[in-house]
Amino acid sequence: MSATYDWGETYARGGEERTKAGLVVLMVAAFLSALLVTAGLIYATGASGRHQAALAAASCEPSLFISGLPCTTQQMLISQYEGIVPPASKQLNADMTAYHANERRNLVAAEAALTAELATEQALDNSLAAVTFTPQNRAKALALITSNASTGVPLAAVIFTPQITVIADALIQANQSLARLTAEQARSTSLTQLRSFNHRFQVADAAVQADMKLLHEAVATPPTASQEP
Repeated sequence: MSATYDWGETYARGGEERTKAGLVVLMVAAFLSALLVTAGLIYATGASGRHQAALAAASCEPSLFISGLPCTTQQMLISQYEGIVPPASKQLNADMTAYHANERRNLVAAEAALTAELATEQALDNSLAAVTFTPQNRAKALALITSNASTGVPLAAVIFTPQITVIADALIQANQSLARLTAEQARSTSLTQLRSFNHRFQVADAAVQADMKLLHEAVATPPTASQEP
């Protein structure tokens, strides 16, 4: 007697086997996906630490570093400061020397010295404001790296840290007060009136000098771990 073959039953068994195989594949895929997600989370958790370590190894300042920009070192920060404050301070001293040389004998020359001093004070404010840490600085720096990818990023992309910005802002405010006083003094109509501003000027100038000293100390001292974001 010839054997009979049930194609329906065979098809059903084949379908069950394919279904089981599909479930196994899905389970394996889900397991591997879970492993990848877990590995990604573990990697992400340690990414910040690795990033900070990499910056430290290169002497980068984490609080100054902007993703996509070249490494900013402490020396670059010092160079930025030295290109602004010391030259301005030297020029202010020259302007004040010229004023004191003429405050008792030549009104026009004394006022010219004060006008020159006012211009130096305003230039100092503008230079400090250009490098303090603001969202605009960050956007400008990122724009520079995009538009100058082939030639590199200018030093203008280097900015003061948020911590140093606090001191720089105080210096800007003190210097603005000094500039207003200088402008008023330069409008004097007599040598006596001119010299009547001297004491107030000395007080205002002392505040500027104190903030300059604080800024110098802050720039020369690398930020501690507690200062870094």
